[in-house]
Formats: sequence, C-alpha cells, structure tokens
Amino acid sequence: MEKMIRQKIKQLQGLFTQKNMPRLIILLIILAVLFFVYEKFLKTEGFELESKDIDSEIKSGTKLVLFYADWCGHCQKVKPDWEKAASAVNKSEDKKMIMVNCGEGTDHDQKVMKKYNVDGYPTIIKFVNGTPSLYRGDRDSDSFKDIFA
Repeated sequence: MEKMIRQKIKQLQGLFTQKNMPRLIILLIILAVLFFVYEKFLKTEGFELESKDIDSEIKSGTKLVLFYADWCGHCQKVKPDWEKAASAVNKSEDKKMIMVNCGEGTDHDQKVMKKYNVDGYPTIIKFVNGTPSLYRGDRDSDSFKDIFA
C-alpha cells in the first residue's frame, strides 16, 4: 500500500516539470474559459429542481414555480426576466422562484404536469404553503418580484 502511494506521488510530481508547464498553462486557460462561459451563459439564478423534487420544496412558504421546456421559444423569452427577478427574490428561504424543466417527458415530468394541470409551456404557478394557484400576471421581472412584496 505504501509503495503504491509513493508511486502515485512520483507520478504527480512528474506533472509539474518544466517540460509539462506549457500544457498545464493551456489547461488552466481552457478551464478559465469554460468557467466564464458557464457563469455568463449557462448558470441560472433561478433555483432549479428536477420534477421529482418539487413536492418537498413547495410545502412551506411562498414559491413561484416556472414549469418550462428548454426547446420552447416562449420559455426562452421569459427566462431572462425570471432569472433577473429570482436573483433578488431567492435570498430568502421562505420565498423562492423555482424552475422545473418538464420538457424531457420523463415519467416524473408527466406526473407533475398532470398533478398541477400543466398543459403548456411556460406555466407559472404560485404555491403558498403547498396550495397552488395559477399565476396570471405579466411576465416581466418586476411583476414576478411583486408576488413576494
């Protein structure tokens, strides 16, 4: 066991030689670019859940839930306003804006859609201590934030 650990340490030490520095620098640059792309374009401010986890999250407090599909053009239009509002709202535990992608059509997606009468995308439902009501307001960040005022 000790011999194997020593071998692994030697292998790791071999990575940080003068010969490997250009490769390590390139790797670090690639990782930095990937992190930037993630932060700028992929990371969502809205608290995102899988459909199978929604019931436990909506039990208490006030939650505004966006049921969406990645492939839906209307959903893509509403997401920037949703994320802008969510970054302000989601600082509290009892008030949250949650995104649930039901567009993949899994069994859990279909059960959740049936349970909450989601028949199109995007559908926004307000939950107060687990009790649902369909959101019928405007779909802009100020209107979303007003739900929690």
